[in-house]
Amino acid sequence: MDRYLADAGPQDRPQTSFTHDAGITWSQYRLDKAYRMLQADERLAGLFGVPAGTRILERRFVFYASGNPSQTARSCLLASDVEGTPIADPNNEPWPGGNIGQLRTLGIEVDEVTEETATRMPTPEEADLLGIAAGVPVFAITRLMYAKKRVVEVADPIVIPGDRAVRVDRIVL
Repeated sequence: MDRYLADAGPQDRPQTSFTHDAGITWSQYRLDKAYRMLQADERLAGLFGVPAGTRILERRFVFYASGNPSQTARSCLLASDVEGTPIADPNNEPWPGGNIGQLRTLGIEVDEVTEETATRMPTPEEADLLGIAAGVPVFAITRLMYAKKRVVEVADPIVIPGDRAVRVDRIVL
C-alpha cells in the first residue's frame, strides 16, 4: 500500500506509481486520455462529500506499459480546484508524480489515500480496451485521495486485469 510514495516523493526522474509498479521507464509509458466537465451524480457526490450536481472534471485514462494496455481509470477532480489550471488540460498528461504531483502544484498536499478493492467480471468495453481473455476477472478499485480530511480526487473505478496483478497489503503494527 506504499505504492503512492513514488508520486509523493522527490521526482529525480519522471515516474508515477504506475510506472514504478510496472517496472517501466518514462519512455515505455503511454497514456490515452479523455477529459470532460460534468455534474456529480449521487454516487460521485457522496464519495466527494459534496452536493449532487457539483461540477467535476472527469478524466478517463488507459495506461500502457511497453505498448500493452494495462489498466483503465476514471479519475475525477473538483472543478473548483482545477478549472483554468494546467491540470485541466489533457495536453499536459502524462504528468510526473501523477495526481499527487498535479495537486501539489496547486498547493493541495495529499496526505491520505484509501482504496476499496472488489473483483468482478469486466464490462465488454473494459475487456476490449485491455485485451482481457474470456473468463478473466478484474480488480475494480475505488480510490479516494485526501488533503486535510477533504476528498480531493476520486478514482472510480480503476480497472486492472486479475491475471496481470497481485494485490499486496502491508500492515505495520
